[in-house]
Amino acid sequence: MIKLSAFAVASLAAVAFLLPLTSESQLDARQDSKPSASDESRAYLHGFNIPSSGLALEGYCPVAYFAVNKPVRGKPEFASTHDGVTYYLVNANAKKAFDEEPEKYLPAYGGWCAFGMAVEDKFPIDPTKFKIVDGRLFVFLKNKNVNALELWNKGDEKELIEKADAHWAKVSG
Repeated sequence: MIKLSAFAVASLAAVAFLLPLTSESQLDARQDSKPSASDESRAYLHGFNIPSSGLALEGYCPVAYFAVNKPVRGKPEFASTHDGVTYYLVNANAKKAFDEEPEKYLPAYGGWCAFGMAVEDKFPIDPTKFKIVDGRLFVFLKNKNVNALELWNKGDEKELIEKADAHWAKVSG
């Protein structure tokens, strides 16, 4: 069983609704402008974590996590869509690999934070915080209060995956 300190539990609850990479100036700018149809969140599109940009993994290439074991921003000219979700790939070879076998490269839990799934919640992610386990891409929340990858690594990974898989089965519809 995962045992979290009171601080960790409080931090996770406090940040569940905050974007991990939003600066105060970005928040101020958003408050001054009226939302348009293109600003509407697509976060619950088929259960996937899709920001208002409409890009999965905030534009990072899902193939790069596996090919070079690091996050690399994709390019619009190599975009692919799978299940209504747009992914940017780094080059034509990555696009071809993704198009031929998208399920191999998709982030687990629709791109939501793996640790969040394990504690039965949906947390936004920092796409630079990731881990590949048994051929699956897990992404994690990271902001000034919480590093979910560190929390994940302190727990029993097999148990966390079982809990996350079970919760995803309930919420993914």
